[in-house]
Amino acid sequence: MFGDACLMHCKVMGRSITGLLHLVNQTPIDWFSKKQGTVETATYGSEFVAHRTGTEQIMDIRLTLRYMGVPIDGPSWLFGDNCLVITSSTIPSSMLSKQHNALAYHRVHEAVAGKIIKFCFIARTDNIVNVMTKFLPYPVFWPFVEPVLFWKGDTDSGEKASKQT
Repeated sequence: MFGDACLMHCKVMGRSITGLLHLVNQTPIDWFSKKQGTVETATYGSEFVAHRTGTEQIMDIRLTLRYMGVPIDGPSWLFGDNCLVITSSTIPSSMLSKQHNALAYHRVHEAVAGKIIKFCFIARTDNIVNVMTKFLPYPVFWPFVEPVLFWKGDTDSGEKASKQT
C-alpha cells in the first residue's frame, strides 16, 4: 500500500486529505481519498491519521483474502514519504511526545510490532498517491498514472508461446 497525507488540503475547513492505494501482485485493487475528520496542526499528525486508516484497511484486505482462500505469506508493505512517522512507528523503543496522536500512533506501531505490516520509506517524488492528495499538473501527474494503467509485464513469454504452437 502507498499512503500519503496533504496538510490543510481544504482551505475552508483546514482539514488534511488522506490518500491510499492498495495493490496485490502489482495490480491496484482499492484506493481511498478522503478529507480527514480532524484538523491537524502538523504534517506528523496528518500522516499518522492517514497511515492508521491504511493499516486498518490492510488488515481488512488481508482477512478478506484469507476468507477467499488466498495464502498470505509475510507482512504487507506500507510505503510512506514521511521519515519521522516511519522511524517513530518502526523503532520498538520509540516514545510518542504528542498525546493527541496517540491512538493513530499505537495502531500503526502495534501492526509493525506484530509483523502484520512492514513500513518503508519511499521518496516523495516516487509516491504514486500524490495524484490523490495534491494538485498536480499533467506533466507531473502522467508519469505516476501511466505505469499503473499500462503495465507492460513480460511480453517475451507470450510471443514464444504463440510461436511454439
